[in-house]
Amino acid sequence: MFVGREEELAFLNERLKSNRFEMIPIYGRRRVGKTRLIEEFTCDKKTIFFTADLLGESSNLANLSKAVTAEITNKISDFTFSSFQEAFEEIADYAKKVDEDVVFVIDEYPYLAGANKGISSILQRAMDKLYLHIPNLMVILTGSQTSFMEQQVMGYQSPLYGRRTGQIKLLPLTFNEARKFLPKMEIESFLTIYGITGGIPLYLSMMDDELSLEENIKQKLLAKHTLLYEEPRNLLFQELRTPDRYNAILMAIAGGKNRLHEIADRTGIDSGLLVSYIKTLIELGVVEKRTPLLSSGKKKGIYYIKDGLFHFWYRYVPHYASFLESGRLNHIWPRVKEDLVQFTALIFEDFCRDWIFFRSPLLLQEVGSWWGNNPLIKNTKAIAEEIDVVGVGLAKNEIVLGECKWRSEITDIRVGEKLMERSQFFPHCDQDLYIFSKSDFSESLKSYAKENDIHLLTFEEMVGG
Repeated sequence: MFVGREEELAFLNERLKSNRFEMIPIYGRRRVGKTRLIEEFTCDKKTIFFTADLLGESSNLANLSKAVTAEITNKISDFTFSSFQEAFEEIADYAKKVDEDVVFVIDEYPYLAGANKGISSILQRAMDKLYLHIPNLMVILTGSQTSFMEQQVMGYQSPLYGRRTGQIKLLPLTFNEARKFLPKMEIESFLTIYGITGGIPLYLSMMDDELSLEENIKQKLLAKHTLLYEEPRNLLFQELRTPDRYNAILMAIAGGKNRLHEIADRTGIDSGLLVSYIKTLIELGVVEKRTPLLSSGKKKGIYYIKDGLFHFWYRYVPHYASFLESGRLNHIWPRVKEDLVQFTALIFEDFCRDWIFFRSPLLLQEVGSWWGNNPLIKNTKAIAEEIDVVGVGLAKNEIVLGECKWRSEITDIRVGEKLMERSQFFPHCDQDLYIFSKSDFSESLKSYAKENDIHLLTFEEMVGG
């Protein structure tokens, strides 16, 4: 099942019709669907599809040779080119001979670059001397290592700099796109599943909308030996040289240790090394650093697990590992089920931020949240305050402030009063106020909101509008 990616497919097809050589890097986190996008794009085109591996230069040259000869001769051969340069030259000769468009794909290019340190220079020479003069040839380089692709493929220091004619950073599916995978699932349950899967197509495809939320979590996520149960651990071992330290960092963050000194205290990792490890996790898209919007002065960031599956896994699996590994999931399920309300509340906050970014009548350049001491009280012991949704407008002094409530009870007037109090933290701004709720609103809140120009939106209204 192929869902979404209309914009990316349209772009690739447009570039293929440009009547000039094209080189398009496609990059994004693992499992986001890069290979599947290319398969959909090339399904009716002449394609040399080569997937690089971690087994070294000889293995990669042999596999590239098989991919090239299979397309040219339409059969599998054990023939191996004498060099990558020879293989690249053969691709040029082939593209010149055929009347159709030819797409040459190097999937996971960072692996090939790791196996052959000079491969970018070899490919650059092939492009400059041969490929630039072949109008029916497109080269696609893919990679899951974002920093590598941005620096070593598209960056100024790369031999390939200036050769790309476009690029695609592939992002997870949006809420509405992901919904097409599980159209029959109850919408509130789907929000939880969307948060856990993070909009990753492969993960969504493993869910079943014939099952309840509980059954999906038990059977697809917390049952040992399933792919998703092993996925976070496997990705750490595949991507990182010292997975145990990264594992400790993620366990600390999942346990509520969000500040650098707290993570250092919990893990025992030197702060200098810790910064480097966290930077790597951020580059992999697993962790993110958040700072409060609209704050004056330099604020130290707080770290969160950004990846939905990692967030879910580290919240529950290490804590209940002995029960899960021994098949006693039902013993701890009541605890997991109770905590899922808070887990989904965090997902709902992110959903509200995304919703307001795209739906606000104001032109918003950034959406996040705010936390800190009440700026109206000159007291260092003042109680810390939070605002769930903060949007910064393109126009000077325009902001959006919002509160999110994910609970079964009706949201009452106290939430509106608290939002009005917190809105006074920014008295010089033109404000647009919102309250987002899983459930309906009390009559008193509706009246209060009307008097104070606060927008009230239920989750059902948000997904239906």
